Amino acid sequence: MDNVEQILLKMLPGKEERDTYTVFYLQSKWKSICGENVARHSKPVKLENKVLYINTDSSVWSNHLLLMKKQFLKNINGALKKRSVGDLKFFNGSVDNEFLKDSASETKPEKIELQEEEQQKISALAGNVKNTGLQLKLMAFKAAALKREKALLKKGGKKCSRCGAVINGKGNLCAVCSRYEQEKLHDELVKFLLTEPWSDYENCKKTLNCDKILYDSVKNHLRQHYYAKVADETASSSEKMLAVIFKTGKTPYLIDDKTYQNVLNNLRGK
Repeated sequence: MDNVEQILLKMLPGKEERDTYTVFYLQSKWKSICGENVARHSKPVKLENKVLYINTDSSVWSNHLLLMKKQFLKNINGALKKRSVGDLKFFNGSVDNEFLKDSASETKPEKIELQEEEQQKISALAGNVKNTGLQLKLMAFKAAALKREKALLKKGGKKCSRCGAVINGKGNLCAVCSRYEQEKLHDELVKFLLTEPWSDYENCKKTLNCDKILYDSVKNHLRQHYYAKVADETASSSEKMLAVIFKTGKTPYLIDDKTYQNVLNNLRGK
């Protein structure tokens, strides 16, 4: 970012506005940041808590960029002239970037007009900025963002019920928020299974709205983790009990000393 853009960024009223502008700026510079080939298969879509979410058009590209993550992060922060981004997350989604379109090959988009009330709100927001150059940049940014949102809604898009971003397709959440909810459910499931490791899927479903695939995946991962700790002789007394519960499916009150020792010996390969 040049000095004018950095000053403009600081003058935006809230963190969400600043994060949105940062993503908008990165999209405009994406080709120079990561090269034409990578830019065609990826697009930054959201910045939240210093985590930049990047859409890719396939899992292959997600894995490829993950391997380049360290250098990628360096290029991004270099373009911003400061360390604004602390981590990157990749997932499949739309990579349609207005800044990469070839005007000669693209059909002319439908012209979107802003209503007088919308223009007045943009002018009021920019009115606090005394520098004319900064004021024009801020107004252009807000107008472009609002026009894009209106164009997507006109084409059948809808707003994400969590963050308000315009989305296409099924569901009420954008790809970023959907992934956030999945990660949140994963963490809640881990916590639940460490509290009640004897619970089966039907029991778990009464507490958490999770599918069986996720339940089986998380429980199997936890099971193998504690089995390995017992086998390596690195498990604490509570971790040994967790391993025995995962193996037997019983509550601690139903596990006698003989069963406890037999399971541990079995896990140690004795």
